[in-house]
Amino acid sequence: MAVRAPKQPSAAPAKNAPPAQLITQSTQVSPADRRAIDKTLDRFVPAALGGRSPETAWRLAGPGLKGGSSLRQWRHGTSPIPYYPPRGKTFHDWTTVDAGAGYVDFNLLIHPQHGRKGSSEVYSGQMVKRGGRWVVNGFYTIAVFARPTKSGRHEVGPADFAAGPATQSSQGAAPPPSGKSASLGTTWLFVAAGAIVLALLFPLGFGVVSVLKSRRARRRYVRSEPRTLPPLPSSVRSSGPADGAGAGAPRH
Repeated sequence: MAVRAPKQPSAAPAKNAPPAQLITQSTQVSPADRRAIDKTLDRFVPAALGGRSPETAWRLAGPGLKGGSSLRQWRHGTSPIPYYPPRGKTFHDWTTVDAGAGYVDFNLLIHPQHGRKGSSEVYSGQMVKRGGRWVVNGFYTIAVFARPTKSGRHEVGPADFAAGPATQSSQGAAPPPSGKSASLGTTWLFVAAGAIVLALLFPLGFGVVSVLKSRRARRRYVRSEPRTLPPLPSSVRSSGPADGAGAGAPRH
């Protein structure tokens, strides 16, 4: 009896399904909320990022930033906020990434303190509204502006370490390996072959050395051995002839 395969569901939407909607991010923040967020950031950034007041940073942090830590840990320098002394006293030049009811995701460019070596950094954060006030619910580095390279690129961030867009070589045949990688592979091959040869030649060499030492010891022994027999004891020499004569005399 043949068993029918289960019917695969159709990928087409149902007839009574509502039309698909494109999810868009809102960047609209009211002037009042923006002023309140500016006020919070002006206190939070020096206190947390600059390490000036862990207590103030703790009071202005949201549940997402406090999770898994305590005020005691923040006082001892163990907090999710990196140490980076900022320049200036106001931090209002943040850009909105997404905004909704009671939350705002933003990016903020911060420059290092005067006289301190370092690069400018971009931080991504989230503000949430709790109890009628805005608190910082997340704050982390997303990009570092290093010195420009020969190609003119000077920004380093998470996107620089992600997979690049698909190219013709990735869609078709794989590109040929570069000469550097081929040279490295050949070098490691010679190293491995040399190790195997040394492992095989070591017992053979040890055996040859042992045979040569044995032959040399035998030659020294032969050279030092006396060529004449030692003389017989005097008792044997004195009794020898009498005993021989007695032995050769006829018996009566």
